[in-house]
Amino acid sequence: MKFTTAHRQTLRAVLDGTYTPLDVREFVQLCYVLALPLIRSKVHHGKLNLEILGLAESDIVYDSVADLFRRDSSGNFVQVKTFFVNQGIDILTCEPDEVVLALRRLVFGKVHQAIVRLHREADPTLGKILRNVMLELERNQLFEHQTRFGEVCLVATAADPCLHRPPIPSEYLRRHFSQIVSIRDSIPMMVEKLHRVLLEQEEYQRVVPFLTVGLLFKEAYALGAEAEKAEECAVERQTVSDDVCKVADLVCRKLSLSSRQTYVGKGKISEHVFELYMSVVKEILLSEFWDDTSNGVAYYERLRVLMPGLTKAAYTRRHRAVLEYLAKRAKNQMREALRKM
Repeated sequence: MKFTTAHRQTLRAVLDGTYTPLDVREFVQLCYVLALPLIRSKVHHGKLNLEILGLAESDIVYDSVADLFRRDSSGNFVQVKTFFVNQGIDILTCEPDEVVLALRRLVFGKVHQAIVRLHREADPTLGKILRNVMLELERNQLFEHQTRFGEVCLVATAADPCLHRPPIPSEYLRRHFSQIVSIRDSIPMMVEKLHRVLLEQEEYQRVVPFLTVGLLFKEAYALGAEAEKAEECAVERQTVSDDVCKVADLVCRKLSLSSRQTYVGKGKISEHVFELYMSVVKEILLSEFWDDTSNGVAYYERLRVLMPGLTKAAYTRRHRAVLEYLAKRAKNQMREALRKM
């Protein structure tokens, strides 16, 4: 982004309190332009799930930077002014690149804070895990907190953090952590094992974003819950009709094959969301044609179990039409298959 003379004048007016309504609008737009690429990068790399949050990119951007536009009783943009004073940056004398880099650091910091907050609000389970991790880190000396490029990170102690190396990829961390974590591990034990994973590798930095840690621990617990649920389902299947389960599986596989190109292939929904839809469709088939527990359980409620934090409004706007159409097709195919048995 090129920092123009007009940008400098706008920022100067905001800092010295001589701004006009037009200056405020220009400043908001400037912050938006700086924040949007970071949001898009996190979405692209799977670190920000818009479906789960039920928000659009623009919503998250404005939510992230809104705090910067708060003014005191005298009309001063306190946070912005304090930041530039603390950084020792004079808008009139500093080079344009230095000014825009400083403003980007301020905006990026707000974005990272907002992303953690939005995840906590949308996912109470994740929020609880993050709180417990923070409490554990206060009790031990395995990690220290650092803010890097505006994002709160955990830096492993007792070894060189290797900041000259590339950041550790989320998939690499997930794979190696899953090899040693147990579904019955406590938060302290998970923190210890995460520390071990970082120290035992020599290829990447020994630094991990705080939010990534929370998501990693939540995934470990979720996999444990899925494993326990799978065991329960295995016991239940011994007492139900194998034929109905097999037919439901077959119907879902055929429906998935025939519909995937229409929705995923054409970019209407993501592969992840499509798989969640098919999981709900299978639940609906089994509940209606097997144990008859479908009455009173809305499709929205079933999907919300798989998408914690999903609101009714977001369901109606983004998911209802496709999910209910897939379920209708599956039911018709299920009836036809069972009739031929």
